[in-house]
Amino acid sequence: MAAAGRGLPRMYDFSVSKQAAAGSGDGALELLKAHTPEGHTVRSATSALAKLLAYHLERPLQPSERLAHQADFVASMLTGSAPTSDWHNALKLGYDVQALQYPAWMSAGSPIGEAIGMALPPVVPPGEPISTVSPDVAARWGLPIECIVVGGTTDSIAAFLAAGATEVGDAVTSLGSTLAIKLLSSTFAEDARRGVYSHRLGDLWLVGGASNAGCAVLREQAFDAGELERLSSAIDPSVPPPYTDYYPLSSSTVGERFPRPDPNAVGVLSPVPPERRDFLHCILHGLAVVEKQGYDALAELGASPLRRVLTSGGGAQNPQWTRLRQKMLSVPTSRAANIEAAYGAAMLACRGT
Repeated sequence: MAAAGRGLPRMYDFSVSKQAAAGSGDGALELLKAHTPEGHTVRSATSALAKLLAYHLERPLQPSERLAHQADFVASMLTGSAPTSDWHNALKLGYDVQALQYPAWMSAGSPIGEAIGMALPPVVPPGEPISTVSPDVAARWGLPIECIVVGGTTDSIAAFLAAGATEVGDAVTSLGSTLAIKLLSSTFAEDARRGVYSHRLGDLWLVGGASNAGCAVLREQAFDAGELERLSSAIDPSVPPPYTDYYPLSSSTVGERFPRPDPNAVGVLSPVPPERRDFLHCILHGLAVVEKQGYDALAELGASPLRRVLTSGGGAQNPQWTRLRQKMLSVPTSRAANIEAAYGAAMLACRGT
């Protein structure tokens, strides 16, 4: 999320409670607590609306300022028009993906509406045409003048689309530096207190959450690719590791978002077994537990039952870990056929146009 003349863009993990200018973050969260529904996703300290309100409390928003997520900004540069957002990027800005409009508590005359003024972008369905590229962009990059720019999405949803999950109950787990899950559901489920939110995907819902735990801890513990492959091949997924209570947060991370939100959470990577193979087994088991707890949380909130899991990210390449996870999840678990977010974004644009 960017704002001209306001310093560096505020990234997805920017927390107004920890990183915004003194007082502005707390003020933003107080406004949200007072004027938004209990459990709403915008109450998170990392939500786009929290960041926008913090901007305003640092220095009042001007009529010429517009909020733009990364995809919105790029589309704006391509079309030469003001930023337009989409259902997926605008979710944590407060856009109501059930009613398909900004809610009343963000309207003019409301305390939040008065604060953010005209900064809210219009919102379109992902993949819906916005405009053609501008003549200057077409000439600069050699694009056809009739080239259409469509509403965007997030990288994780694009990866979900690329993975080939198409049926209710299909899910995609991303095993990258952090662990994220998304489940295609016929029912809406959301609870910001537990880090769970729903994106609209046509007439269905993409319910998910993202943990701060993930494969970053493997790099931190100096496991290189060769050692990971060698040691993993010696792990028996049917046998528990020596220790089963690891919580694999890296040492630089304080706090957890999902599935057990705790702003003070720290990693648990001890006791350390004498054998590196067993240490790796403990870490992989701990991450699988986080994944299992994540899908359990979605079920508790009313999402559709899990029927299969496709896997993206670097961890998808580890067959022993996949078998360990499948045993814990009790559903078919495999590597996704395609894991490139760019492919999913291209699919979305093709469907939309």
